[in-house]
Order: sequence, then structure tokens, then C-alpha cells
Amino acid sequence: MEELRKEIENLKNNLSKIESGEYKECFSNVFAVLEIMNQKIEELTINQETIEENIRFMDDDLTNIQDELFEELSIDELNDMEDEYTEINCSHCSKPIFIEQSTLSNNDEIPCPYCHKNIKEK
Repeated sequence: MEELRKEIENLKNNLSKIESGEYKECFSNVFAVLEIMNQKIEELTINQETIEENIRFMDDDLTNIQDELFEELSIDELNDMEDEYTEINCSHCSKPIFIEQSTLSNNDEIPCPYCHKNIKEK
């Protein structure tokens, strides 16, 4: 970006030596437009770099989440997890819900994540 700014400034200095008032006004308008365009390009470049950095952070975060969600489990671990959870249907909305067996046996009130009513009562 600095190179572009220097080129515009050099061009401006070289053409400012022109004596004709008509051309001077025309060139000064062209330079004003070039300077505005240069500022906008710099803004876009900064925004692009910021977006790229944010995407890299999001990609890293998603990779970590993916690693946690899809960690490799043995068949024994899967069986143990299966034994810990029970699938029941809400008595109000009839949607299936997986609940830990200990939660089911130790609590009288368990709110349904769908209808928010107590799963255990009608």
C-alpha cells in the first residue's frame, strides 16, 4: 500500500509542474480520486486481514470442538455409556429423550427439553 501511495505522490509532483491551469485542475481532481481509492483499498486490505485472522481462530476452535465430539471410543466405553442412559418418551409431548438412569431414579421432576413439562407426570 505504501508503494501505491508513493507512486501517486510522485505522479502528482511530476504533473504539478504543468503550467496550464485547465490541466492542473483536471489532474488535481484525478489525484483526489486516486487518494480516496487508495484509502478505500487500505481499509479493504485491513478488513480482509482481520477476517482471515478471525477465520483461522474459528477454524482452530472448530477443530478442537470436533476433536472433543468425535473422539475415538472403544466398544467397551460405548457399551458403558449405553448402560448409563435410558431412552424414555415424554408423557406430554411423546418425544424421545435420553436420560441418565441415576437422574431418572433420583429426581421426581425432570423438565422435558421440548415442552418444558415434567417428564414423569401426566
